Order: sequence, then C-alpha cells, then structure tokens
Amino acid sequence: MTIVSAIRNRLVNEIGPDKFDVWFDRSVTWNLTGSTLYLYAPNSFSAERLKRIYQPKLRDILSYLSHSHLELSFQVASEQPAVQQHRDSTGQATLPQAEKISLAPATQSIATHRPTAGLLNLVIGQSNHIAVSAAKSMLDRPGTISPLFVHGPSGSGKSHLLQAIWNKFRSRVKAGRAVYLTAEQFTTHFLESLQGNGLPNFRRKHRDVDVLIIDDIEFFVGKQATMIEFHYTVDTLLRSGKQLIFSAKISPTEIHGLGSDLVARMASGLVCGVEAPDFGMRLEIAHQYCQHLGITVDSGVINMLVERVYPDARHIQGAINRVSVLQQLTGELLSYEDADRQLADLFNRPQRNIRISDIEKAVCEVFGVDRKQLKSTAKAKSISQPRMLAMWLARKYTRAAYSEIGDYFGKRAHNTVISAQQRVTDWIETESLVTIPHGQCRVTDALRRCEAQFGT
Repeated sequence: MTIVSAIRNRLVNEIGPDKFDVWFDRSVTWNLTGSTLYLYAPNSFSAERLKRIYQPKLRDILSYLSHSHLELSFQVASEQPAVQQHRDSTGQATLPQAEKISLAPATQSIATHRPTAGLLNLVIGQSNHIAVSAAKSMLDRPGTISPLFVHGPSGSGKSHLLQAIWNKFRSRVKAGRAVYLTAEQFTTHFLESLQGNGLPNFRRKHRDVDVLIIDDIEFFVGKQATMIEFHYTVDTLLRSGKQLIFSAKISPTEIHGLGSDLVARMASGLVCGVEAPDFGMRLEIAHQYCQHLGITVDSGVINMLVERVYPDARHIQGAINRVSVLQQLTGELLSYEDADRQLADLFNRPQRNIRISDIEKAVCEVFGVDRKQLKSTAKAKSISQPRMLAMWLARKYTRAAYSEIGDYFGKRAHNTVISAQQRVTDWIETESLVTIPHGQCRVTDALRRCEAQFGT
C-alpha cells in the first residue's frame, strides 16, 4: 500500500465514509511530492476550509503512520502541476481515487419543475441518516423495501433525496423505466388522459416501469378519481415486485382522506422521517452551494446566514445568491457588518433571540433545579419533568434540531427529544399537574412561568 493510500484509508476509518465523501470528493486530489503532501481543492475557499478543519486530523494520522516528517500543503487545483497522478516518496503512482459511494446525483440533469434541486451533493447527518441508509439498501436490492415512504417538513431535503435516488436508478435501467413526478403532475396527466383515448397510454407509462417515485403525496387528498387510479397503480407495481418511493410532509397514517387501504399500502414497506437539517448540515450545504456558484464568501458571513436565515436549504441558497450579487456589484467580499445590514429582511428577527441556554436557565429557576441535574441521567420526576419541558420549549422557541437539543441536555438521542415533546403535548392536552418548589400547578402555568423568565 502506498503512503497516500494508507493516509486516505486511515482518514476514512476515523471520520467515516459518508463524511469523507462530503469533504474529500473527486474534486479533491492528493499528490505526494518529495516531503510534502499536497491536497488540491477546486477553489481557494474549499482549500482554506479543508485546511482549517482537517489539517490537525491529518497531522495526527501522519504521526500515527510514522510519517510526521511530511509537510501538508492545501492548494487550489489550478496550481497543480500538469501531471496529476498521486505519487508516493518513491515516485510510483498510487491507485486512482476510489469512486464515491454517496447518493449524490449521477448527473446534473434534473426535472424542469424543480430547477434548483439536485445541484448540491446530498449532505448526510443525524436528521436524515436513517432515510439515506434505507435508500442505499434499496438501491442495492430494488423492490425488497417497497414502498419507501419519506416524510418531513418543507426544506428537510425530501425532494433532494428522491431526485438523488431517481438519478441513480436512471443510470441503471432502460430509458423511461424510472419515473419521477409530483402528485400534482400525476393528477394533471391523469385528468388529461381522460380526454379522448389517452388512458391506456397513461397507465402504460406509469405501470410499465421498474421504479416509480412520487413527491408530495398529500396532494391526492380530496381527488377521488385520481386516488383510485393511483391505488390501482400502486397495487400493480407491488405485485410485480417493483420499487415505489413516496414522500409527504407527514407520515401516511397522519394524512387524513387517503383512505385506510391506500394508507396501508403506503406504510407496508418502510416509513422514514427526516428533520430540518441541523447547524452542521446547514453549514455544509452553504459551503457546497458557494462551491457550486464558484464564489468565495467570508466564513463569518456564512455562519451568520446558517444561524439566522430560516433553517432549510432553499432559504440558505437564496441568501447566498443575494451575497453573490452584492459581491459582484462591489467587486469585493461582503463584510460581516454589510451582510448584517444588506440581508436584514432575510433574517427572522424575534424581539429577543432565545437560546437553549436561556430556556435552561428559566426552567432551572422555576423548578428549583440546577443545570447539572437537568443534564444528568436522573430519572426522578423532579428532574425528568423539568428536563422534558425544557426540550419542549427548545423546540418551540429555537431552530435547533432534535439532535442538537438532545446533545445539549446530556448527550441524549434525538428520539428522546421527540418522545419528550409528545409527552409534554399530552400533558398540556390533559391539563396535567407538575411539581414546583411551592406545590403543584398545571403544565400550562409552569410553561408560562418559564416563558416569563426569558421575556417573551
């Protein structure tokens, strides 16, 4: 094994293949020349970002592999010598970089009704890793997990994931055998087919396929004729062992009006929820979009956008587009102060920016517990109830994802936060009582006392 291969393999083992795919994709090349290991990124922005985040990790790996004498240099690809083979210290070429294993779209060709979808590599994190893992398994064995149903709020990446899957399948099956469309398009095409003799052709197009992907399933509600046609289409494809993939904002059982039989079909495969991307994922999406546009943006400005713009990819992309235009007009990087002023209308500015730490402080004050107890493993009601209320308030007043809230309150799993949110919601509906230092009160009253502490 060459030196470069050993370094790369060690890095994959330490950070995982998914993260390696994100940061060291095929646009990053490695070249060992003499006593210096060069990493070439597509632009100065990416090179600086790799250096800032991964230089310490790579130095540790070099030391572990007894190559601490090597120097690291992060450069722009345009500065790379004409011969771009990776060479070790003996001058022998290494193996070419391994092919990516992520679900990044195989082609930039995208559906015309989604002009911005598919432009970014799929960013994988706590909020979508289960759905992505299911998609990878489905790609390896089409039809074994069918239908795959992905649900989550707007901007959580459902359509992006579905289109990434679609592009992968299109490269594997015959033309026209992998179909992607929205429920609205399915409805429109069906109604058009009823005019004249178009119905047989419509059914052939949507039933004689290997893969059928339909986005925004909830659009079918209230459209009885379309739902019946869709129901028969689903049954036909399931009997044939074909792959079905659907998405909606909520799970199948929560979509009222689809009918119990159709809901049962939707839920018979695998149902996966996705959340809005957390801070780290949003930051990576922002960096990737800057790279796609070929622009450099001050890191402080990017962090501001990710933290203060509404937390989904579309809003972040829109803010970066604004930054790009402003920088073109001035011919220079947008400063933090100018961005704060020029992008003010894009920021959701509450009367007071409430942080999780503010909520933690308020809950501790109202319930007479300290912060260590709130983050501990204690299961006593006097601790667990305030902890759950704090998680519920964090979801209400901050943009933090379930995973971020769980990490803050004692490194808990995101499922724990989801459960806490549901428990508190149930308490509110049933007007349950909780214990505070001076007696008992309704949950709603306790929440109001907490809210008063952070000035809302």
